[in-house]
Amino acid sequence: MKKGYFSVGTAALLSLGLFTSQALAQDFCSTTTHSGQSARTSGTRNGEEYQTISKIGDYNYELWYRGGNGASSATFYSDGSMECIAKNSDDYLCRSGLSFNSDKSYTELGHMYADFKVSMSGQQNIGYSFIGIYGWSENPMIEYYIVDNWASQYKPGGTGWGWTKKGEYTVDGAKYEAWTHTQVDQWALHGKATFEQFYGVRESARACGTIDITKHFEEWAKLGMNLGKMYEAKVLGEVGNGSGTASCNFDFPVSRVYIGTAPTPSSSASTNPTSSASTPTSSAAAQTAVGTLPGKIEFEDYQNKDGDFTNGGTYLGDIEPGNWAEYTVNVTYTGTYTFELSAARGDDQNRTTSIDLVVDGTNVGTISDILTDGWDDYKSFTGVTTSLSAGTHTLRVEFTGGYVNVDNITFTEKDVDKGSKYEPPASIRNVHLSLNSDKELQVFDMQGRNLGRVSVAAGASLQDALFARFHKSGIYLVKQGSQMMRVRVTR
Repeated sequence: MKKGYFSVGTAALLSLGLFTSQALAQDFCSTTTHSGQSARTSGTRNGEEYQTISKIGDYNYELWYRGGNGASSATFYSDGSMECIAKNSDDYLCRSGLSFNSDKSYTELGHMYADFKVSMSGQQNIGYSFIGIYGWSENPMIEYYIVDNWASQYKPGGTGWGWTKKGEYTVDGAKYEAWTHTQVDQWALHGKATFEQFYGVRESARACGTIDITKHFEEWAKLGMNLGKMYEAKVLGEVGNGSGTASCNFDFPVSRVYIGTAPTPSSSASTNPTSSASTPTSSAAAQTAVGTLPGKIEFEDYQNKDGDFTNGGTYLGDIEPGNWAEYTVNVTYTGTYTFELSAARGDDQNRTTSIDLVVDGTNVGTISDILTDGWDDYKSFTGVTTSLSAGTHTLRVEFTGGYVNVDNITFTEKDVDKGSKYEPPASIRNVHLSLNSDKELQVFDMQGRNLGRVSVAAGASLQDALFARFHKSGIYLVKQGSQMMRVRVTR
């Protein structure tokens, strides 16, 4: 495993890629449509209540409401988005996201985020409303809300609501109020119970953005609001008034909860995560080479993946058989390359594992018999590719054998044609973005998602500024004007 960190804001700053703004993936806040398969649900239960819990694509969804004689409904899509219609409801909850087994805390699950966009219409007789993140934990049983918007006239919260204020905190540049409330003998996960509710309410409502779920939980813990084992984390639209007359239409063209890196949305043609075996993603990341052959590729810089492995910032861990990670690479010369893999696998029965390298859908190399003296004991394993053509390609690393941790892979020339040198277009050649004056920079992730802005004083460390702003290790695309550079942040 690598030690230390990558220093930026100095001559050692690595800056990659010169882009126009058109080269970036479209900001999800401009999204207006749903995609993928859909499932519509509505009805009544015992003539009054309705509840359905199911899954479509990678997302779990749930609709619950009371009142309205079955007029309320919801449509859920395999990209996580949803359309929610509350009609004359006493209480209405529509949500989509991730469900868990109540056996891990949020710290054990990994860093959770959510992207959402909502538009509302037809609001009538709304007494309360919560739009944001919703879920439950168990042991202790907590019902929690991260409230970024509301369909009611007034912002939720206050002593008039019977809540207790625990304090204030800031997440992603916005102030939130933290509240708690005790529910006595009310419906919970497993029938009626007495339980606590946690609320984080944004100072001003927003209709679109990324919610750092884990950061909220961490701030709550500082205020003595401690969650138990996670049952769920979902994007929510809720309205009610207790008298059966609340109505509202929520449209969420963006609604996705994820751990670590944002998923690449599935197209309406297919929801199979392996369907893009030879097609780069359409994001800014896919248009920018992560590495050049000859040269080194860091595994944590992946642009697309399949699997719940851990991105440790300087390595990938907890990789399971069948997982894969993809990278866009520039091959400088046509020919064959020797590759050297840094990997670790500990196994008390001396069982080995293997890795395949697949370029544009074709297997070009395999490393077998990977075994070391422990999961942190990284050693080098070598192989040789078949002939690669000069140009830009999609490299998929497929973890075909048993469990493994990987650090990096280095390619060196073996038998190449120096007359076939590939020159990348001017729009993606390396440039240096000067930090000799104060900067206000746009920041994107490797999927091209707009994360926001960061201010950097002249001579300061951009890495430190990015970590302080986003609280996350990884690769960031930092843009000023027409220039963009790729910066690694590790902690």
